[in-house]
Order: sequence, then C-alpha cells, then structure tokens
Amino acid sequence: MSLQFWKIWTKPERVTYVVGLVLLGISLGWLALAGYRGLENVVRWEVLNELVSLPATLYQFTDGLLTYPIQGQVQTVAGQFIASPMQVYPFVATGTVAGLCVALSFSLAGICRLPALRYRLAMGAFILLLAVCRFETLGLPGGSGKWLFLGLTTLFGGVSFYFHAFRTEVGFVPRLLAFMGLMAGVAVGITLGTARSAEAGSVINPAMVLLSYALPGLVIVSIAFIAFIAIDIIAGMVWLTSVSRQSRDTDVPGRPLGIFNFLFISILYLLNLLLIWLQNTKVIDWQVTTISPFLIVGTSVVLGIWGFRRLVEQRELLSFREAGAGLYVGVAALATLTMAYAFATANDPLIEVFEDAIVYSHFGMGLAFVLYTVLNFWPIYQQRLPVHRVIYKARMADLPLFRLAGLVAMVGMVAGGDYFTVRQGYAATLAALGDAYLAESQVDLAQTYYQESIAEEFQQHKANYALASIALTRNDQNSAALFFSKALLKQPSPQAFAGLSDTYRQTNLFFESIKTLQRGIQTFPNSGELRTNLGYLYGKTAIADSAYYYSQSAVAHTRRDEVPLANLLGLYARNPEVIAADSALIGQVETRDDPAFEANKLALRLVSPRDTTLPAPPEWLASAAPDPVLDAGQFASLYNYAFVAPNPDSTLLNRLQRAALNPANQELVDDLLLGLALGRYRANQQPEAFDLLNQLATTDPKRAAAYRTTLGLLQTEQGLHKLAAQTFALNSDTLSTFYRAVALTKVGELAAARPFWQTAVRQDSSLRGIEQVLYDEKKPETDLEKAFYVTYRPDDANRGRTWETIRDASLKTVAGASLIDTYLETRQYFYAQMILSQMGQPGQLTPFARSLENLSAVKIAAFRKKAAATDSLAKAFFVPAHRALVEALRGSAFAASKRPADARKAYEQALQLAPAQGPIVAEASQFLRSIKRIGPAYEAVRQALPYNGNNPALLKSYVLLCLDQSLFEYAEEGMVQLQVADSPADYQAFAVAYQQKIAAIENDRNAFVQ
Repeated sequence: MSLQFWKIWTKPERVTYVVGLVLLGISLGWLALAGYRGLENVVRWEVLNELVSLPATLYQFTDGLLTYPIQGQVQTVAGQFIASPMQVYPFVATGTVAGLCVALSFSLAGICRLPALRYRLAMGAFILLLAVCRFETLGLPGGSGKWLFLGLTTLFGGVSFYFHAFRTEVGFVPRLLAFMGLMAGVAVGITLGTARSAEAGSVINPAMVLLSYALPGLVIVSIAFIAFIAIDIIAGMVWLTSVSRQSRDTDVPGRPLGIFNFLFISILYLLNLLLIWLQNTKVIDWQVTTISPFLIVGTSVVLGIWGFRRLVEQRELLSFREAGAGLYVGVAALATLTMAYAFATANDPLIEVFEDAIVYSHFGMGLAFVLYTVLNFWPIYQQRLPVHRVIYKARMADLPLFRLAGLVAMVGMVAGGDYFTVRQGYAATLAALGDAYLAESQVDLAQTYYQESIAEEFQQHKANYALASIALTRNDQNSAALFFSKALLKQPSPQAFAGLSDTYRQTNLFFESIKTLQRGIQTFPNSGELRTNLGYLYGKTAIADSAYYYSQSAVAHTRRDEVPLANLLGLYARNPEVIAADSALIGQVETRDDPAFEANKLALRLVSPRDTTLPAPPEWLASAAPDPVLDAGQFASLYNYAFVAPNPDSTLLNRLQRAALNPANQELVDDLLLGLALGRYRANQQPEAFDLLNQLATTDPKRAAAYRTTLGLLQTEQGLHKLAAQTFALNSDTLSTFYRAVALTKVGELAAARPFWQTAVRQDSSLRGIEQVLYDEKKPETDLEKAFYVTYRPDDANRGRTWETIRDASLKTVAGASLIDTYLETRQYFYAQMILSQMGQPGQLTPFARSLENLSAVKIAAFRKKAAATDSLAKAFFVPAHRALVEALRGSAFAASKRPADARKAYEQALQLAPAQGPIVAEASQFLRSIKRIGPAYEAVRQALPYNGNNPALLKSYVLLCLDQSLFEYAEEGMVQLQVADSPADYQAFAVAYQQKIAAIENDRNAFVQ
C-alpha cells in the first residue's frame, strides 16, 4: 500500500499532489475534531454565578469586659452551568467554502482529462452544483445575481472544455492553477459586490448563504463519493489476506492468510454495519458496541488513495498522474468538508443522513464486493497468489455489475425506511438555511426555516434547540421549554436538559427543574455539568446531603471543576455545622485559581473562623484591570478579602475604590464602599473610614441603621465615646440603645446612661445585674459585675477591695488596669506598681488582657520617665488597639529623657496608627510643636479635631498651632469651642496664656515693621 508511486512525476506534480493530500488531511482532521466536540461546536457551557449573602461577623473587638461584634453580610457564590443559545459562526462557513473552492479546483483540473462521456457527466454535475447555489439570493448590485450562474457556467465550462478538447498537452499543475485563479477571482468579486450592497441591507455573510443553498448538491456529491469508496475497506481486506506473510525466522515469504480469513473478517465487518442499521431503525435495542460509521468512512477515504490508483491502473480508465490523483483528492476533500460542516453546525439530521449513507453504502457495496471477490478470485486465493494485484480485473463478472447491485441494495434500505433519510436530508438543508438567515439577523425568516425543518423531522435536535434559543432571546420561557422537550425526543443532549431545567426554574417550576436534571443524569451519568446544576438546586433546599453528593461527584466529570468545587465551599459556608463536625472536609477540596472559589474560601474563614493563617489576596487581582467590571465571583472575593485581610494595603484599597467608581458596578457600590470603609479602618485610616460610613448612612436609608451601628462601634474602639453615643442616638433599636449606654458609661456619665441601661435590661435580662451594680442597687456578685464596678465607678475609693475578690485572671487584669490609671493620675506610683504585681500570669490571660497588662507596665515606666525601661517593655505583646498608645508612651519617655529624635519617631508612629484619637494626637502635636514641626502638627490636629470637638487638650493644641501660623480667625473659632468643652478655671488660665501669645505676636510684628 505504499504511496511512493510518483517517482517518475515532475517535482511540481509531486508538490501539488502533496498539497492535495495535506488538504485532505486537514479535512479529515477537522471532521474528527468537529465530530469529537459534537454539540459543543455551537453550544457553549457558560457559568452563571449567583451571590448568596450570609450573616457573619465582619469585625469585632473587645474592651476586656464586653465583646463588640460588627455584624454584616458575607458573600458566597453559587454557580451553575448554563447552556448557551445555539450559536451561528459565519467564519466556519467561510473557511468551509474556501476549502471547497480548492477541492473543486483539484476536481476540475482532473475532470479535464476524463473520457468524453465521463467528462460530460462530471461537468454536468458541476453545473448543477452551481445552479443550486442560488446566486440571486446574494443581492448583488444591479440584479447581477441572476446572471451570475450563466456567467460562471460559461467561464468554468469554457476553460474546462478548452483544456479538455484543445490543450490536451497542458499538465495538471497549470490546469489546477488556472481553476484556482478563477475561483479566487470569483470569490473576490462576490465579496466586493456584497460588501457594496450590504449598506442597503443585503447579504452580510455571502459564504454562509451560498453554502446553505449549495448544501443539497454537496450532499449528493458526497454520498456518491461515499458509495464509490465503500468497497475500499473490503479491498484492503483482500490485500491483508492475499499478501505474502514474511516469516520471522527466515527471509522466505510465508503463506497468505487466505480466503477463509478474508470471509471471516469481512463477515465481522458487515455484521457491525448490520447492527448499526438495525439499531438506527429501532429494530433492535441491544447495548452492543459498534464501530462509528464516520471512522469507517475516514478509513475508506485513506484506503481509497491507494484503491483508486489501483482501480484506474488495472482497469485503464484514465491516467492517475494526469487526472486521477487530483480528481480523487478534490472529491474526497469536498465530501469530507461537507461532513465536517454538518458536525461543526450540529446539524443532526444531516449527520444522520451521512451516517445512513455510510452504513447503507458500505453494507450494500461491501456485501456485493465480497461476492465479487469470491466469484472471481476463489481459485487465485487457493493458489496463494497476490489477489490484490488483480482485484479490479474480473475473470467472470465485472465490477460495475456488482456496484449496481450494491446501489440497488442501498435504495432498498432507504425505501425500507419509508424514505425517511430523504426527508431528513431536506430537513437538514432547511435547518442550514435557518442558520444562514440567523447569521443575517433575519430572525423571523430563520424561525420559519427552522419550523419547516421540524415539519419534515419533528424529533431532530438542531432546529428544536435553535427555536428554543430564539424563544429565550424573546423571554418566551414556555415556548423554549416546549422546543427543549422536543429536542430531547430522539437525540438528547446534556445542554438541552440543562436548558429545559433552567426554563422550569425561571418559571418557578422548581421541582420540575430538579426532575429534568435527574432524567438528564440518568441519560448522561458522566455529565458533570448536569450534576453541578442538580447540586446547585439541592443547595437551595434543606436536602444538604444531596447537594454535597452531586457537587462532589461533578468534580471528576467536568473540565471546569472549579465550579462544583466552589459550590462545595459555598455549601460548607452556608452549613458551618458540617465543618464543626469534620474540619478535615475543607482540606479535601482541591484549590483552584478561580474568583468564585476564592470568594467562598474567604467567606468560610469569616463564617467559621478556624483558619488562622495569613490569607493570600485573590490571584485574579494581579492581572485584572485597575478598575475592573466585576462579575459575581470577582466582587465576592474582593469584598470578602476586604474583611479578612489583617493589614489591607494600598493596592487593595485602590482596587475597592476604583471598582466602586466604575459605573458598570453601580449595583455593588454600597457593598464595595462598606468593604473600603472597614479596609481603611484596619489600615489605620480611621477618619476616611468614618466619612465613608457617614456617606453610606446618608445615601442608603434602608441600611442606614446598620451603617450607623458599625460607625458607632468603630468610634467606640477608638475611644471616641461621646461621638459614638451621638451616633447610636440616631438609631432606635435596642442594641444601639445598649451600645449608647456603654459609651456614656465609659466617659463617666452614669446619670445620662441610666435610662438607656434600663431600656437595654428590659430586652436582655442578663444585663440586669450589671445595671444594678453600676447604680448601687446591689453589691457585685459575679466576677463580671465586680470588674464593671471597679472599672466604671472611680468615685468609690474602696473599690480596690472589690477588685481583690475577682477570681477570673483576665477580668481581674482588665479591672486592675483601670485602678492603675487612677493611681497614676493621682501620682500614686507605689499603689499602681502593687496592682500590677497582683495581675494574672500571661498564660492565664486572654490576648486582650495580656496586652493590657503589658500596657500598664509601659504606663508605669513612662510615668517614672524611665526611657530605657519603657522602650524595652514596649517590645512585648500588644493587640493592635494598644499599639498607638504604646508608641505615644515611648515618645513621652524619650522626650522626658531629652532624646528628641527618638521621641519624634515614636510620636509620628503613634499618629500614623491612631490619627483620630484625641489624647494621643494632642500629646504628639504638642511635642512636634516644641521641635518646630508646626506643619505636620497642625495637619494631625486638623484631621483629628472633627471627631474630638470636646477634647480640651486637642483644642488648645489647635489654637496654639493656629497662632504659630498667624491663623487668627481659626484660633478665635478654636477658643469658642474650647470655652464650651473645658472647665471655666482651665479655660480662664488658657485664655490668659492665649492673650499673652497674641500680644507677643503683635509686638514681634511691630518690631519687624519698625
């Protein structure tokens, strides 16, 4: 079967034939690829992600006595696979037409050397092919389309006849180039013509329109070719069983396999074809594995390269070099491209037509050729001679007679099916026309062709799915469900099951949607997409076990396994009790680089905070645009990461801000700004965070109370208790009332706080004991009550005795810290040191209490102006809430020890960590002013002042800094505020100093003028 038979050919002829074989190879490769992809050629699996909000604690802090959680929503993503509407790709038709033009060029170049009768028949077939193209449908300018057929017939017919009758000496290569040039010229002309007329609303995709109208002719030519090469597999078996077998041990040729092996192999092959025929006609319903008809025809095409050469040489029909090579390659490529186009457009009626043609022709022709071989070559087989060398030289009955018998058998099989194959072919061409006009955006006309196609073959998948797609674009869910149901009658697909299920879901037929997916999984048990969707639907019910099962089983059956994996994490987040029972389940979920997967993983950290490792930022952020249009997965991952990231950097904050400013993310703006606010707060940008939360509370009345609660709690953590009380006062819920009572209690306004404590107690009786202790209605009994009393009743000089009775080490440490603050304010260092020595051991304390104990030690060291001790103690463990005060204490110790450089670094670090805490800002600004850093000091005070308008120390710093910069009007405004905030005695003392400062500035100015 060697193909090295062109040694006597010229180099151009060899190159041309190789080019033809390459074209045929590409066609076969495309046929294999399109057949393997199947419906995915025109229907894509798309992922539809849905946001599912879950209640969670977004942030929390503690003061050692109470924990203050900030409640909110964490975003999870539930994904499902959606089958896209049926797509039409004009470029596929354009590429097919280009390949067909080359294939026709090869065929026409070969036809020129056919004998007269065969030449006339072949050219007649070509002219008929031109006739069915319907060039008038292209809408060429000037009505030239109706004359184009006559022009092309004259052009190609004239050139062909010229080479056939007058220039017989011209070789194959020049003829091929001539026809390819004509094809290229015609293609360019039609393209330019349609482009010029497209402005008037004519054809946009001429290649697709032409191919759709030419499809009947191409199918007939392809079927004729399939029938012609149907004997080549049997001919290959003749070669296999008649060629001499080389002995393994010697060089002596062995005996052939013989006639009986030929009959055995042939019968198996024909039996496979018979089983396919019986299964297709529903005569039998056996679960029998058979060879694909398209694998059979592909094998026949390859074997035909050898078989056709042997046929023309042995029967002396024509010159293989001058005509046969090009003719075979051209027609074979044409047939292969037509079959590939059927798969590429998922035209299942046309695919079934080709399948029937392959089965009928290979069975009928194959059986006839077996009889032909047995009748003619039995004696030669018995003589162990190479039958394949004379297979086409009949001794008794000639081959055309058996071909005719095979043709009769084919017609008989078609007739036995009531000519259903013919109706399928007509339905296929109508569906192809529907595709063409759908590509032209003539949806109504396309719908008409699809409906006519269904009238010919109502169980087909192609037209029904296309009509369902059109119905979906018109939001006609009921019609879409009807057509999806019809598409499932004979050729079901996972995509149609998914489409039908989704239409039921859209029309609130939830259980019908589930049942549809269950039927789909029974039909396609390895469809991961259907399993994912069923798990998604079960996830909306209380049947969690089924949701886990189908999501887990989908992972191994879909190429996009990140969707079911993300759904698994989402299920765990929505059912944290599952993780509580078996924490190893999370580790069994493989990691994927997918925004939805990352979003659910981050959500799980917030809902079930077991993972204490540092979270990595979502990987998609690294490659995303600076201000991306966020899909559900990207939004959820960015939003959740804003609450999980312990130290949000500028990259994350900028991403959140730019995404919020993008109009495409308008529906997500409030959530993005909330994430930005808490991100900025954790990045020590508290003023900006407060402004954002105020903005959200103003612009979103529905969630205003929640935003104000968040704002008030963050103000509480920053020590802005009066401001927090004012914020909570704007809410009417009981929880805000309780927080308001706590805020007023922290600033010592117990009388003002009492009615709010009473309101909170009526809603939560567990607070009654604390309220009674604070207002001397009973003596403290529990450790928590004692700690509250010691902390918030500084008017009782004997509360130290109560403190000594606290047994809980952490509560005793927290309450002891308040005693230490009182003793240091009254300069009783000895008692403060004694309290510190009685606090709990580090191993007995909560992190906050341990940090507070270390902070008390730093306070004592700073009070004693021991810079080295303060600096050393400042290296101990502290929670983030205490770091700013520690730095301020270091600064004061360094300043007292005459180390201004170290003090400046410490104070600047304190300002960076707590830009809104009035006492720290006031102390730091006073130091910066003392070292002539007026600008930074003023900027720090100006930023903190809106949140500390009642802080006398901060107001005094502001006034003095305004005077330093000759901002007298601002200084006057500051004095007005100070008069309200400070005590009369302190205000009068500062007013004297203020006037002296004013006088000194005036004297300096007058001296400068003089």
